[in-house]
Amino acid sequence: MAIGLLGSLMLSSCSGSADTGASTATDPVSSSTTATTPRVSASSSQPTKPPPPPPQQAECRDLTFADIALFSDSTKPTPCSQPHTSYTFAVQQLPAEVSFDGVQTSNHSVQSAAAERCHSAYVSFIGGNAETRALSRLTVTYFLSNQEGFDLGAHWIRCDIVALKSATSLAELPARLQRILDSSSALATYGVCSDGQPSASGSKLVMCTEKHTYRALAVIRLGPKGAAYPGKGPARDAGRQRCQDLVAHDLGVSGGFTYSWTYPSESDWTAGQRFGYCWNETQS
Repeated sequence: MAIGLLGSLMLSSCSGSADTGASTATDPVSSSTTATTPRVSASSSQPTKPPPPPPQQAECRDLTFADIALFSDSTKPTPCSQPHTSYTFAVQQLPAEVSFDGVQTSNHSVQSAAAERCHSAYVSFIGGNAETRALSRLTVTYFLSNQEGFDLGAHWIRCDIVALKSATSLAELPARLQRILDSSSALATYGVCSDGQPSASGSKLVMCTEKHTYRALAVIRLGPKGAAYPGKGPARDAGRQRCQDLVAHDLGVSGGFTYSWTYPSESDWTAGQRFGYCWNETQS
């Protein structure tokens, strides 16, 4: 199954200071657990045919948003010189402790291991830092072999990069992606924006090339890994003034502007998100 770096957040809007809820994008946090006891399966005997070959690195495909919700993908590669929406930047192998005979590709430990391996490879490939990755609609998704191929021994993971154009669509990718987030100009195209007030339940996240009213200007870290959730009120208050100061500095004014501060809920915090988003109202 693909991962799209989406996590729900508890939100606070500041122009006044109303508190509401919405969703936004984050780096994925995955944890591997012990795989379930293998079921008895005919696949545990000697395979009658060889496993299908793994995909190749540096392949491009024209995927849809619906495709990235699937465990496996059989879309044929397209030349990277042509329009495409996914790029295979790495091909990994599942660890033996989760890819034994009889296990299902939908197994939680298999999926967690695939997510971890692709995310680690993504961090090195895409460049930037934790903040620029959190502020980007570029994200990592992954696919496994179908169950038949997996049972024959195809235990590879195909790691793809996609760009989330909107809540239900992918954007075309450039010809070169390696270390793209090292460039300060990348977020002008692939940044996280909102088509409405970020704290409004009806607003949606979009790539900043799409029509939008708010841009995520910065992320503000609220605590280290392992820290207890500070509570809704403290989480809301911890970044509000810092966000206001960041927007004022960005605009070069001391007041008269509208901004929004969105912060993690307790469930987001438990999942590993330790930061909130500072949003600046735009005219785009």
